[in-house]
Amino acid sequence: MNYLTRKDVDDFGPELIDVAQRAAQHAVGPELQRLHEENDELRGHLASETRARLDQALEREVPQWRQIDSDPRWLAWLAEVDVLNGCTRQALLNDAIVRGNAGRVIRIFQGFLREMGAASTAATPSQPRARQRRSAPDGKPIYTRSQITEMARRRQKGLIDDAAWARWEYELIAAGREGRIVGALGIDGVPVSR
Repeated sequence: MNYLTRKDVDDFGPELIDVAQRAAQHAVGPELQRLHEENDELRGHLASETRARLDQALEREVPQWRQIDSDPRWLAWLAEVDVLNGCTRQALLNDAIVRGNAGRVIRIFQGFLREMGAASTAATPSQPRARQRRSAPDGKPIYTRSQITEMARRRQKGLIDDAAWARWEYELIAAGREGRIVGALGIDGVPVSR
């Protein structure tokens, strides 16, 4: 909004208007700066509180969310485009987090869990129920050879970026060392786990 009119400039001259504007800035500038800093501080505090409430709700509804958040399958799943709205799931998750929408964040995690549960059940239908657990006693995920093959297929199609693939390789090596791969074979071709 411009408070000065052309008539003001004509009546008082540009020099006087300039002096008046600088004097006003000098008088209120420090107060405006203080208010700006205070506003930034309040926004930061609000964002922290919103995130804390979101994390509490997520902890209540999806207690294993922190383990899921570092799972390479989760990262790959987030990189996929959601068929209903054409956005990546990562973009949907980011938007829900920024908005502090705990319900949407929870539904995204639950959607992943549903799909992974369906995928692991479909991938090993002949296994006894006890062998279909998805995590080791220490809470770390157990992988099947079909899940590993699926991740490699998705990488070949360009659905997994370099950073996510590096995290997946690191996790896969650790899972192999820790015996968390169902039907893993040793160098000699002899099964080494479950």
